[in-house]
Amino acid sequence: MKIGKALARLQNGRAPFLLRDYIACDSPYPDSTTALLKPGRRLDLVVSYSGENMADWTACLREKVRLYGPVTDTISVTLEQNYLPVPNGNTALVEGVIAARAAADRIGLRRLQIGMDEIEAPFVFTAFWQDLARLGGARFAKAVGFVGVDLYPNAGLPGTDPVPDAAEWIRQTLDVVRNQEMPLAGLGADVPIRVAENGWSTYAGPDRTPAAQAHDLTREIMAVNGVRGTYNVTSYEMFALRDDVTGSANPFDGFGLMTDDYSPKPMFWIYQGLIAALGKS
Repeated sequence: MKIGKALARLQNGRAPFLLRDYIACDSPYPDSTTALLKPGRRLDLVVSYSGENMADWTACLREKVRLYGPVTDTISVTLEQNYLPVPNGNTALVEGVIAARAAADRIGLRRLQIGMDEIEAPFVFTAFWQDLARLGGARFAKAVGFVGVDLYPNAGLPGTDPVPDAAEWIRQTLDVVRNQEMPLAGLGADVPIRVAENGWSTYAGPDRTPAAQAHDLTREIMAVNGVRGTYNVTSYEMFALRDDVTGSANPFDGFGLMTDDYSPKPMFWIYQGLIAALGKS
């Protein structure tokens, strides 16, 4: 299988090696990502909220913890609610984190971290974080095991402006998350940050080349690595392994480290080396 071979090359025996898996309450189990699990590989699971009532939603989280918990390091409840909110999504985030944490504790999965993801920029999503604090208070703060940050400076996403210095943008962003946003919900320095997504698209646009992807993503990864001790950043994940449609004019189709036929772009080999080098420290 081409996916399996590509993952094996990147992993190269390193552990833990996280695979990000996006599911909904009605997603089947097991799914295609669980089939890729091998020694040293664990899931980083995202459970999206689709408007379920709170009783059904929290029951869904309890079931996902039971099913996926033994092969999962982290469960992120909802996705990017700060930037792409859905109705009642903040309540779903808070109640889902609390329910999932309680379910994990009941069945002895203390190692399983329950948390949330937000898409970020170097400014404070004050109202969002204040609302989480209002809805969840101390129960929420106690249940949160991590905050995932989705970083896309210069990724080529629609409606975004170029960032002159992506490395400094990343430092500022992580500083905002750690020192301005998380304290609003009572989350201290002991709660880790995870860079849950970082990517750069090689879609059919000016200067969106594989060589530019390799240059920019290498600088971004090194920027994260340089401040990971300062901000207690405990993991990093790339988005994504392969393009949806190589050569497409749609930016969302070109985030892969490989083309849509699984031919490696330059960043694939650089990322393999960075995993080997930075994973030791």
